[in-house]
Amino acid sequence: MTKTVIVKKTTLPDFLPHGWKKEVARVLEIHPNTVKNAIRAGKGGTFERIKKVAIEKWGDNESK
Repeated sequence: MTKTVIVKKTTLPDFLPHGWKKEVARVLEIHPNTVKNAIRAGKGGTFERIKKVAIEKWGDNESK
């Protein structure tokens, strides 16, 4: 018997809470300046990891 996994689409809210960069940095075990630089660059592996953590933590579930 196979296990079925339902993937929900999630998006980031318009505004993230105060201190979100430090919290994401703590989860990923990177420096908060690395988070700032990756957000400014808008691409790369670190940027994708940051987005993933932020979506999991503060994402809005959409049922479409």
